[in-house]
Amino acid sequence: MSARPEALPSFGSDLSADAVAQLGLREGQSARVVGRAGRMVLVEAEGGAGPAVPWDRDLVLSADVRAFPLADLLQLVHAAGKSGFLLFQFGGDEKAVYLSRGEVVFAESNLEADRLGLSLLRAGKITGDELTIAESRFHPMTRLGKILVELGSLTPRDLWEGVKTQVEDIVRSLFSYTAGWIHFWEGEIEPDNTVRLSLPTQRLIDEGLAHRDELLRFLALLEDPSTRIRGAGDVRRAGSENERAILAALAEDASFGSLCHKSGLDPRTAARTLQFQQRTGQVAIEQIEGPGEDFATADDDVVREAVSLHCKLIFELTAPLVAVDGPLAVAERINRILAEGASRGRHLFEGLEFDVRAGLDPTRVEHRALRLPGDRIREVDEALGELVAYLEFELRNHPRIPDASPFLEAVDPLRAMLIR
Repeated sequence: MSARPEALPSFGSDLSADAVAQLGLREGQSARVVGRAGRMVLVEAEGGAGPAVPWDRDLVLSADVRAFPLADLLQLVHAAGKSGFLLFQFGGDEKAVYLSRGEVVFAESNLEADRLGLSLLRAGKITGDELTIAESRFHPMTRLGKILVELGSLTPRDLWEGVKTQVEDIVRSLFSYTAGWIHFWEGEIEPDNTVRLSLPTQRLIDEGLAHRDELLRFLALLEDPSTRIRGAGDVRRAGSENERAILAALAEDASFGSLCHKSGLDPRTAARTLQFQQRTGQVAIEQIEGPGEDFATADDDVVREAVSLHCKLIFELTAPLVAVDGPLAVAERINRILAEGASRGRHLFEGLEFDVRAGLDPTRVEHRALRLPGDRIREVDEALGELVAYLEFELRNHPRIPDASPFLEAVDPLRAMLIR
């Protein structure tokens, strides 16, 4: 893409509400064009908390990581000896790598787990108490590393090594993502930081791929039905929000699926967090001979909760349709969806149907869900999530419902509770 962004002013306040919604902007949020090529335009929403995009460089590469793996893209930049700013985005995660002549000179991230203080804590360079004291003295005009040196927690040499470790960890962590977008702006760009390193990119790529493979093996172990996770006696200060979420969900021994559900973390994020917590003695991971009654009961409770929340959401989404079409017509349409899903292998849908009042009996759904083989929580989420998606689609496109927004916004709290 081309077109320098300084020639392309911000916009947003002059757009219609529909255009703002289609662009994914919040009310009052502005945006700017960062790249243009023919009919294709790349827009950056302003006001984000991620790394700052360079406004005075050309955006020369954008790619979907699902089609072009990060290792290949970074290898391309390295082999070509390119200098520039590489930005990775996945959901709310943003990580940036600064390169000079193909070699990494700095990296930054908007994730709490990637901050310098937590990186030093994970590496055992400082204690939790030392980090707490340093954070209490931190303000935007200071640097946490300098505070730690002034407190005597680190020597300048320790801080230098700590920053190198932080940057290397950020780069290596990129390779565990299997989705997201990568953007590359070409040209020498100085990091907004006094630190400029010189790290061998090829080594970081090789180490990142090795760490990715190790994580996948660890994830396979966690997903084994005989694996159980429990809090360990030696629990140190939980550094990141993800660590705190895991420990809060571990009030009792749990399977991996149950833990992901309770903590609200996706499997890969939970696996990365558990991998570190196991190394630091915060959790213990064991394999048992056969699932005991206590574990089965704990998992059953999670399945029941997932079914209950989905059924409440389905009831709320069905109500407006019943009001305009009547219960019989709605039940007939949804039962066709259930039958079609069952024919495609959705075991949860087998034998289920909406009654003459267009209602779905949660007890029957729960009975089916508790007897599903394999990952029951995932099956509940995917099967009932498919039904929710259909109902939302019908609400948005129903000829007798001019605006479905009030109904959809009313169930946002329920939908938020179902985010894994």
